[in-house]
Amino acid sequence: MAAEKVDRRVRYTKRALTQALVRLVQERPVSKISVKELCERADVNRSTFYAHFRNPHDLLQSIENDALADLKAHLLADDKPRTASVVKVLEYAQDNAEVFLMLLEESDGGFQRQIMELAHLVDLQPSDRQGVSTPDSLEYMYLFAVSGALGMLSHWLEKGTPQSPDEMSDLLLRIIQHGIEERA
Repeated sequence: MAAEKVDRRVRYTKRALTQALVRLVQERPVSKISVKELCERADVNRSTFYAHFRNPHDLLQSIENDALADLKAHLLADDKPRTASVVKVLEYAQDNAEVFLMLLEESDGGFQRQIMELAHLVDLQPSDRQGVSTPDSLEYMYLFAVSGALGMLSHWLEKGTPQSPDEMSDLLLRIIQHGIEERA
């Protein structure tokens, strides 16, 4: 029972620090955020912060690792078709919009690279309609598709997710598979 209590307190502390970091990053870059103001905003003692993290960048890295692990777990949870997997990613991003936006903006690029690697689990492969079959060409097409998908995700989250995850999934996959010239 004691371990469960500690675990719950640690989760609460991390959630409070995450929310505080999200709010502070809206005001200025993480490099300009002190541990003192982060702890004040989260209503957490500095000693508690230092028991878990070295500095605000370490907290950001921990949040990034947790988000990637959760996303991967969502993707590997069952063997669904590609459309369902994309919807799951979008639902997760929508449920964690503030954290996702912070990670997309504040990460050193590692979050985007990791998301691109996770995209292999979704099989976001563009169509090969023009018969481009060289490995280099297919790699460029894949990078273009995933980079575009990340741009769409970021824009969708910034707008407050006006379309449903199903609608965004349909649009995203249609663009990846058929290009932007095709009309719905």
